[in-house]
Amino acid sequence: MRNIKITAVLSAFLFTFAVFFTDITDIRAEAAFTPDVEIESTGYYMVNLDLDTVIAAKNEHERCYPASITKVMTAIVTLENCSDLDREVAVTYDATNEFWEGDPNYEGAGTCGLAVGQSGLTVKDTLHGLLVKSGCEAGNVLACNIGGDIPTFLDMMNKKAKELGMNNTHFSNTHGLWHKDNYSTPYDLYLMCRYAYEKHPELIEISNTQEYVLPANAYNPDSYTIYNVNSMIQNVDDNPYYYEYASNIKTGSIDVYWDEAGNEHPGMMNMASTATQNGFNYILVTTGAPYYNPDGTKTNAHFTDHIAMYKWAFRTFDIMEVINEHTVITDIDVDMGENADVVVLKPSAAFSTLLPTNLDTSIIDQEITITAEMNDNNKVVAPIEKGQVMGTVELKLDGEVIATRNLIASQSIALSQFEYTMRMINSIFEKDWFKLCIVSLAVLIIADVILNGIQKSRIAKLEARQKRRNNVSRKW
Repeated sequence: MRNIKITAVLSAFLFTFAVFFTDITDIRAEAAFTPDVEIESTGYYMVNLDLDTVIAAKNEHERCYPASITKVMTAIVTLENCSDLDREVAVTYDATNEFWEGDPNYEGAGTCGLAVGQSGLTVKDTLHGLLVKSGCEAGNVLACNIGGDIPTFLDMMNKKAKELGMNNTHFSNTHGLWHKDNYSTPYDLYLMCRYAYEKHPELIEISNTQEYVLPANAYNPDSYTIYNVNSMIQNVDDNPYYYEYASNIKTGSIDVYWDEAGNEHPGMMNMASTATQNGFNYILVTTGAPYYNPDGTKTNAHFTDHIAMYKWAFRTFDIMEVINEHTVITDIDVDMGENADVVVLKPSAAFSTLLPTNLDTSIIDQEITITAEMNDNNKVVAPIEKGQVMGTVELKLDGEVIATRNLIASQSIALSQFEYTMRMINSIFEKDWFKLCIVSLAVLIIADVILNGIQKSRIAKLEARQKRRNNVSRKW
C-alpha cells in the first residue's frame, strides 16, 4: 500500500511545516505502502519520524526472537536506574556463569572481553561493550550491578516493556541469546527503539560509536579497543554495507539455535536503525532475515534490507498537500437565504502528509458528514455565519482514515425577511388551531346571518300585522 546531509535550517523548516499543517483532529495514518524492493526480512515496521506516519509494515505483530536488539532494553533500564555512568561495576561469576552451564544456545556467545575481577570498569564502559561490540556478558554485568541480580533486573526490563505498550514481548535474558521466552514483535521492538531514540540520546550516541577503549583486564593486560559490529555505519575500506545516511540503534543476529527438544533451527538477522536525508527522518525495524545463504555463506541481509528500504523511502515519498483552506469539498442547499440558495463548504485547515510523489491525490476518498441542523427539505436554514462548522470530512486512502477536518461555511448568508414573513404567514395558515378558528368564525358568521334573517322575518311579520290593524281601524 501506503544526497546530502541535512542542515539544521532545513530540518527546522520541515518541522515547522509539519506542525503547521497538523490538526488535532488528525488520525495517524496506519495504511502502509508496499516497498518496490526485494526484502529478505520476514517482518518489518517503518515510520517517518517527521509526521509520525507508518509507511511500510509486514508481519509487525507476529512473534519473533529479537536476538541482540534485547540489549536496547538492557541499556534503557540501566540508564533510568543509574544517574552516575562513571560508577564502577564489578564483574562477577554470577554475570558469566550461564555461558558455561551447557546450554548450546549460550555457549560461544559474542563478548566484549570483560573478565571476572576486572577493575576500573564503569557503567559507561559496560554500556559501550553492550551496544558497540554487542557483548553478551556486558548485559549480565549491568544486571548484577544495577538490579542486584539478573532475575531482579529482568523484572525491571519486563516492567518497562509493559510501560511502553510492548504487550507481545517478554524478556528472559539481558542479551538476546535464544530462549523460547525471550520474544517480541517488530512493532514492539519499534516502540522500544523509538523510546530510546527520543528519550535517551546518550544511548543512540553510544550505539553509533565507531570504536571505544576498554580498561585492561586479565585477558588484555593493556587497555584494548572494541569496534562497532554494525557495518552500515563503518566508512572503511570498500565496505559494501556502509550507508552514509544511517544511524545505528542495534543489530541482532543468531546463526543457529536449538529448541528444548534439541532440534536445530536456522537463525536470523534483525536490526533497528534510523536514517536522515534531505530533511526526512525514518526509523526501521526488520526481523527474520536469513543468517546464511543456501551455499552456507553469511548473508548480511539485515544490512541490505535496511539500505534498500531507506533508498526506496527517500526516492519515493515527499510531503504533498491533499487539501487546503480554499478547497471546495461540497455545498448544501440553504432555505430562506438572502440572494443565496447554497452554501459552499471548505476545510477548516489544510492537510499535507507524506505520500508517494507519483500518487494521484484524487484517489484519496472524501467521506462527508453534515452535522448542521437540516429542515424537512434537507436544507440548512439561514442565517449562516462565515466559518460556521457545518460538518466534517474524512480523508481515506485504501480505506484507512488519514485525516479528519471540520467543514465550514465559506460565506455568510443572511435571512431573507420577506421569505421568512411569508413562511410564517403560510405556517400559521397551516396550523390546525388556525383552521379551527376559521371554521368557527365561519359558523359564527353563518349563524349570525341566519339569526339576522330570522329576526328580520319576524320584524317584517310584526310590521305587516300592525299595518293590517291600522287599516281596519281607519275603516271603522
